[in-house]
Amino acid sequence: MPHYPVYDAIIVAGGRATRLGGIDKTSLEFEGVPLIRCALDAVETAARICVVGGDALRLPARAERARESPPWGGPAAAIAAGIAALVDSTSPLTAVTAGDLPHVGAAMPALLAASAELPDKVDGVLAVDGSGRRQPLLAIYRTAALRRAVAGLPSAENLPVRRLLETLTLRELALPDEWCADIDTPEDAAGLGIVIPPRSPAG
Repeated sequence: MPHYPVYDAIIVAGGRATRLGGIDKTSLEFEGVPLIRCALDAVETAARICVVGGDALRLPARAERARESPPWGGPAAAIAAGIAALVDSTSPLTAVTAGDLPHVGAAMPALLAASAELPDKVDGVLAVDGSGRRQPLLAIYRTAALRRAVAGLPSAENLPVRRLLETLTLRELALPDEWCADIDTPEDAAGLGIVIPPRSPAG
């Protein structure tokens, strides 16, 4: 197994998934594996793992749970909740990943390797897809810098993640589009071969 820096991990597993009929995206299966398991496996080398949201998920004993305040407060609020839950950690780095990335297991080793070579004045490394779009929920940040960013905001509720991170100096890591692909729409799911189960009559 490659030698990686010491890091914690925050998995953002909440979200209403309105364009998918309100299902729990992290329970969808990619090649027979639930997406939340893809995320957990990708950060298995983390010192601590905090899953934010996904209250109904069955998680391994080592995974800690947190919830945005208020619930459904958005990904920036989820990151803030994860940072608060890990407040006593001494890990110098924190990986942040969404819970709906089928190929996170391919992306995370590349990010971890890049994080081991960050200059002192750089606060983290985040994935960038082929179109140049930054992926703040597929990234590794210096824990101290992320804590400062969270502490510097009066509230993270419904705040765009880019606002949370705007004071950080980040290095971009170009990754294949496939590795950055998430599941926001039925078309996204279909393109990755993911089947969305029909909603029950009561749902």
